[in-house]
Amino acid sequence: MIAPGLTTMTTRFAFSVTDELFHHLESADEPFGLQLDIRVSGRLDEQKLEAAAYAAMKTHPLARVRLIPLTGGRQHYQWEQVERPDEDPVLAIDCPDDAAIEAARDSFYSRRLMLESAPPFRMQIARHPGGDWLFLKMSHAVSDSAGAWRFLMSVMRHYAGVPDPQPENMEVIRARHLSREFGAKNLAERIKRASKLLDYLVDSVQLPTRITNHFGENKAGVAFVSHTFTKAETENLGKLRQGRATINDVLATLLHLTIERWNESRKDSAGRITLMNAMNFRPIEWRQEGVGNFSLWVNIATRNSDRRNYDSALAAITEQTQKFKTDESAGLLVDLLDMVQVLPGALRKALTNLMPLTGNFVVDTAVLNNLGRVSDLPDPAGKAGRITAVRFSPPTHMPMGVAVGAVTLRGELTITFRYRHAQFDRIAAESFRDTFLKLVQELQEQAAAR
Repeated sequence: MIAPGLTTMTTRFAFSVTDELFHHLESADEPFGLQLDIRVSGRLDEQKLEAAAYAAMKTHPLARVRLIPLTGGRQHYQWEQVERPDEDPVLAIDCPDDAAIEAARDSFYSRRLMLESAPPFRMQIARHPGGDWLFLKMSHAVSDSAGAWRFLMSVMRHYAGVPDPQPENMEVIRARHLSREFGAKNLAERIKRASKLLDYLVDSVQLPTRITNHFGENKAGVAFVSHTFTKAETENLGKLRQGRATINDVLATLLHLTIERWNESRKDSAGRITLMNAMNFRPIEWRQEGVGNFSLWVNIATRNSDRRNYDSALAAITEQTQKFKTDESAGLLVDLLDMVQVLPGALRKALTNLMPLTGNFVVDTAVLNNLGRVSDLPDPAGKAGRITAVRFSPPTHMPMGVAVGAVTLRGELTITFRYRHAQFDRIAAESFRDTFLKLVQELQEQAAAR
């Protein structure tokens, strides 16, 4: 059903360099979509949800676009903003039990979004006797995880019938072009950053560790396992911070140590472990607003010498993330992407897949993305009841077979491990998650003993 009253007016605008990066990293077998799931205690109304989705699309320009392919000699991708979507954004499926829910989730997120058809997201209601799940899949080419969450918030606000305010004078389309904010401003700064890139390349001579495959299957697609910490457990996890470390630093440290323990338990090495980690660079005045790509991916690395114990690994990781928070470090990837924009589109795609910090030149060990303490979602109320669970994960592609997403809603932290079928079967994925959880338990017991 197409929402009434919508016109066919269109507006076109260019991809940002990060839009193009994520578009190039996607393939038919390895979709690059974000996962956001919520569960409610009751039953969602499909027509009401569809109306809420249309209302949210009106609020966010990048939620109602389609891709204009490179044709007719054009060398740069464009988004075309439309008022009338090409396809219905909301689907529904009946799931009699938890196994059916898991199968529906895996199938939904394993399918690629065809960006030539608006909108660049899909929602699926997975009906369950114990309460419906709502799956939101949004293309990373159009938005980062914070933007996807903001879109979900708009949908749920409209569903609940509460206001959905936005900051005034928020220039989302223009602000996506991060090179204006973080790119080198002069030749001297560009030379300085080039020197930093050489340092990075020298540091990357030792290729990243791979997470040891365990009963990986010869097929495409992804699956998920999760764990939710209670409010008390979430607060205790925060006590693992030291000095300037953030909870994101703690999660990165735990994942580095989990990968080391996993590999060593399977008689495999764990030398240089690197994580792709997203950092939000939205303007401070609208830090949690705006659908679009305002985040940069940075690499967080440790070696065996850094991982002597938890304290040393946390210190090494915190030092790196502190540096990445400066404009100079954040701008390195922006400069790299910006420099190749003068090349033809096909060559830009080839270079993207070879570029340091982005593609197969030094593909990282795994992905970590922490949404942090997100703004609360309104309970849909009525027959839908209240929100009882949330899940989030970023995309990944082989040989990075694991991506970890974290989100804290209403004081509870949920960790979701997205894994590719080529990396693990479900039992192995659960074992990897349990290795992470056992490490958390051990460190908290040690802290309590001290």
